[in-house]
Order: sequence, then C-alpha cells, then structure tokens
Amino acid sequence: TPHPPDKRLRTQAAHLAMSFSLASASACASSASCSVASKSRRRASHAATVSALPAQELAQVAEGGVGGVLAIFGVAGGLAAVSALSAARIEQRVDEAIAKAESYGIDLTDLYYDFDVPGDQYPFGDGEDWMPASWKPPKTGDSKYLPTKMLGQIQIRTNQYEAIEKCKAAGIDIEDLCVPFEGYEGEFDTNAKRLIEMRKRLEAAGK
Repeated sequence: TPHPPDKRLRTQAAHLAMSFSLASASACASSASCSVASKSRRRASHAATVSALPAQELAQVAEGGVGGVLAIFGVAGGLAAVSALSAARIEQRVDEAIAKAESYGIDLTDLYYDFDVPGDQYPFGDGEDWMPASWKPPKTGDSKYLPTKMLGQIQIRTNQYEAIEKCKAAGIDIEDLCVPFEGYEGEFDTNAKRLIEMRKRLEAAGK
C-alpha cells in the first residue's frame, strides 16, 4: 500500500496548483480583453486560453502530491492545444463569412472602428491588474467585436439577405421589414427580429 505524501510535499503541491490556477485565470481575462486585428486583414486576433481549475480539484491535487500537479500540467497542455485549434477555426469561419457577405454586397463597415479611441488608459479601473501590458485602445479599422460575436453579426446579415431574396422571389411583402432603423419605433427593431419575421412569412406561404 503506497504511503501518503508527507506534509512538505502536500504543501508544495498546493502552492504549485494554486499558482497554476492563478496563471490560468489571468490568461482567460487577457484573452477576453484583447483587441482584434485591423480591418485590412478583416480578421480578429486570438489568444489561446486555459480554464482555471475548480477549488475542489485543486484540493485533490494537493492531497495527491507533486505527481498530481504534473498531471494537471499535462491536461493543461491538451486544453491549450484544443483552445488554439478552436480559435483558429473561428477565425477561419469569420473570414469565410466576410467573403460571403462581400459577395452579396453587404456593407460591414459599421462593424469596425472608424476613429481612433483616444488615450492609452485601461477601460476599467483595475485593468492594470489583469489586462496584458501590451493592451492599446482600438484604432481605426479594428473590429468592434471579438471573433465569436463578429461571426454572429455577419451571419445574421447574410441570412437576412438570403431571406429577403426568397421573399422577393415568392412575392411576399416585406417592405415593413426593410426600412432604416433610424427613427424606427415598430416591433421589428433588430435584424434578428426582422429575420425571424421573414422566415415566418415564408413558412406561412409554404416556401
């Protein structure tokens, strides 16, 4: 029967586990706060993230000794690799969505900054505690959104364009859904609501 690790090993394991958890949490915060790439490249920058471990798992590692800590680092390496692949795939999907939108003639310029945000201060009072030192305010051409939201913003526009074309081909009246948002006070005040309504009308018409 293996002997349990002595108090010194348990303490070292706990310290190593806690340090790793804090580093992981910092990486997550940094990733969520990074600004995205310039409009000329039409893509957002990404940072691979590793999720922080729950306190219960940290306690189990402390009980398991240094070997448990090494196991955590092995798992963390796998998570980082998966995270990097996921980020790359999202970036690829954003590029594909942009290309599709441009082929439809959809204007995406409002999704990018058209001015330089002044100053160089962190946007939050305690930002210096968790944001990367390289952080800079968004400049002209930088995306306003992180990749996942950027992808959603573009996809809803391409989906709406396709729905409009289907409605036109079927002779379905959607003039009330194609008016500018400025000054609009009706029920369909977002692209998402208008898209849903177009699909409802297509479905009602058997299309």
